Amino acid sequence: MRAFQVGVFSNSLHPASPDELFERLARLKLRVIQLGLIDYAWHKPSVVASLERHLKRSGIAVAASFFGFPDEDYSSIPRIRETGGLAYDFEARLKVIRKVIKISVHLGIRAVGAHAGFVPEDPRDPQYGVMIERIGRVADEMKQAGLRMLLETGQETPDGLLRVLKDLGRDNVGINFDPANLLLYGVGEPVAAVKKLGPYIASIHAKDAVPSGRKDQWGTEKLLGEGAVNYPKFLRALRDAGFRGPLIIECEIPGTDPMHNVTHARDFLRRCLREMKSD
Repeated sequence: MRAFQVGVFSNSLHPASPDELFERLARLKLRVIQLGLIDYAWHKPSVVASLERHLKRSGIAVAASFFGFPDEDYSSIPRIRETGGLAYDFEARLKVIRKVIKISVHLGIRAVGAHAGFVPEDPRDPQYGVMIERIGRVADEMKQAGLRMLLETGQETPDGLLRVLKDLGRDNVGINFDPANLLLYGVGEPVAAVKKLGPYIASIHAKDAVPSGRKDQWGTEKLLGEGAVNYPKFLRALRDAGFRGPLIIECEIPGTDPMHNVTHARDFLRRCLREMKSD
């Protein structure tokens, strides 16, 4: 993969099958993806076999897979705090994660991203230690399988995430940096966060949003370039921090056309990158 190669998170294309996913990728002329394995239907052996065939034929690269759980409740920030990631029903969800690990290894994927779930900002909170132990268990199983674990930004402040990484003490844990999540959750400013978290950033979700300005109330996702993420500054901050991975488009605006959204984001990012080359 080239540095700053534009790709897409497969879930943002809303494909019903691998055939539809790769048909849409061909229309978009995108050659790198992050593979969403949140819908358990995509864990079926027949679907995995179809993914394997398409990947071999197309030569499309998978920067990472991504796990999640259908019963996570994103209706409000308090609800996702209770139901998200490893904070809820851990032993059952660990079984799902093990399936994702197995699928990722089978497909030759080298990293797995996820929202780990809310980790309290105060390390003295009893739940803090619980979450560090759970994330550590998952990271260790991934390492045994030769995988890197990527924690997505947004649910902790940048300082809180730095503390989590330090206390985990695992060399196979990095960050899937989503600038819009910092605004949606109201926990930070993207460019300043890149400067703080730069050495740990291994993957990017290219997404945009505006904050609500109110505690525990969702911000609003926007098309790329129409929110509060200053993408020219954000991309330069990534470059200056030494990031050389792909830019994975993610867009989940309700009631909109996913192909239009991703096409818009692709073209916007390419314009930004052309301008950055002229620096």
